[in-house]
Amino acid sequence: MNKNIEQIIEIEKQAQAVSQAAIHDAEKLPAQAQEEAQTLLEKSRQEAEAEARRILENARADDESARILSEAQEQANQTKAKAEQHLDEAVRFVIERVSGKK
Repeated sequence: MNKNIEQIIEIEKQAQAVSQAAIHDAEKLPAQAQEEAQTLLEKSRQEAEAEARRILENARADDESARILSEAQEQANQTKAKAEQHLDEAVRFVIERVSGKK
């Protein structure tokens, strides 16, 4: 009978130890959850900032491309306008050369 009592006491000690460990772990959970939440928030913030920088850089590149394209189009238009202005003179010059007037 003493052996049964000793076993019961040992089982109760083990149960008490398990209970204390569970209480200790449960007490740590809110702090761990808070820390993990802060880590996730920081990671999300960093990723969002990186994405925002990438989008901004792409937008700037698009703006720069549009500006360059616009300048090139303007230069092409100016060249075309100059060519059209001189076309009559060039035709007249060629006709005069061919006809031997000059």
